[in-house]
Amino acid sequence: MKKILYYLPSIIFNLLEILVSILIGCLLKANLEDMILIILLFNLIRNISSQPIHYKDYRLCFIWTVLFYTSLFLISRLGFKIYLICTIFSATILTNKGNILEVFKNSTEWGGNLLNKEVFDWVKFNQDNQLLKKYEKDLYNTDRIKYYIFKYRFREFKTYDVIAELIGKDKQRISEEIKTMSHFIEYSIRLNESE
Repeated sequence: MKKILYYLPSIIFNLLEILVSILIGCLLKANLEDMILIILLFNLIRNISSQPIHYKDYRLCFIWTVLFYTSLFLISRLGFKIYLICTIFSATILTNKGNILEVFKNSTEWGGNLLNKEVFDWVKFNQDNQLLKKYEKDLYNTDRIKYYIFKYRFREFKTYDVIAELIGKDKQRISEEIKTMSHFIEYSIRLNESE
């Protein structure tokens, strides 16, 4: 019973999303059978993957879900085969198994930020820089997690995946921390060195 009560708000929210999407589909004069098939197929594929991507903000989740269904309802006018392919493709993209960021390896390897690569290269060739050593010592004294992220990435050249595994944090958090560190190193250390 507790499990049902725990998931009840989520179930109500998902049903509301589907209801609004169907109402929009009716306004677009989409065929009801096509709308039901699209919704069932879309959710089935996302749940079979067991790795669906979700927005943390419920408003974004609602907007994107309604937009996806609306676009698929519009495509349904083109024919069964086309909307079937588009539905399968859309549902696959919205899982971690179909994560298109993996295509852009260079971008994701550096946290989607090319400044990270420039700073990484600079740190790699300036390991004895006194300001850099002071920054590393300050990290050690103030925040051990940030220190280990710095050490593993900039001193030991480990990948985001390895760092995530070593410190038990997700890649997104590591990416954000490295981005912050890269900006600090770029604007407080590297540029001061060149003056």
